[in-house]
Amino acid sequence: MFATIILSIIIGATPTPAGEAPAATPIETAAKAVPAAEVISILDHFPLVDGLKWRYESNMGEVTSWVTVTGDQYTVTSESSPLDIKQVFRLTPEGLILIAAEMDTWLTSDRRTYLPPLLRFPLTVTVGEEWIWEGKELVDDDIINSVVKGKIIGWENITVPAGSYRCLNVLITTSSDDGTTTSSTQWLAPGIGIVKADIAVDAGGFSGFIITILGFDTYNLELAEIIMPEGVDLSDSGRHSQVP
Repeated sequence: MFATIILSIIIGATPTPAGEAPAATPIETAAKAVPAAEVISILDHFPLVDGLKWRYESNMGEVTSWVTVTGDQYTVTSESSPLDIKQVFRLTPEGLILIAAEMDTWLTSDRRTYLPPLLRFPLTVTVGEEWIWEGKELVDDDIINSVVKGKIIGWENITVPAGSYRCLNVLITTSSDDGTTTSSTQWLAPGIGIVKADIAVDAGGFSGFIITILGFDTYNLELAEIIMPEGVDLSDSGRHSQVP
């Protein structure tokens, strides 16, 4: 179960008690008044450009993430002192899918694949749109049945150490048959990517106690710096993201 808890960070994931539906957040309530006609390109808000790098401040220390493109695969690697994660994505007509992930901590490590490949984002979305993925996570010798739900909440101005941005607010929840439930709120800015993420994990029993002691039950990121590869200009997609 410990590996499932840590790797929930990969796909994003406020605890939800079993059998109860999550209450609507103030952001969700406010978003009901936002027109939902605008078609939004996810690749403008989740850029996968070879060599693109982000530096984040988090409750687990500094986190550095970067993109490597090999053929039709996009690998996002994130490194911090307690936790290293590697995610392998592919673009399909359905959207951006996650096909494999690896995780290493000082306590454990594993590799997982997804059947079918996990839908991270549709290629285009509108405010209020929802999507769902149901499938199996193959984690070393274990098979975990999981459900991942995503929802576009709306737009919000967010201030982080790197600056202030107009961001797309995305909510992603996961539930697995090993008893783990996670929730993630992510803020994505055009031409930038993930500006902020608040992730929480709810797990019972001894594993839940251990992750709370280790501080892995919450994971909070805020962008400190984005480093563009030489010759790359994402200003067209990000020209309206910076808030004066």
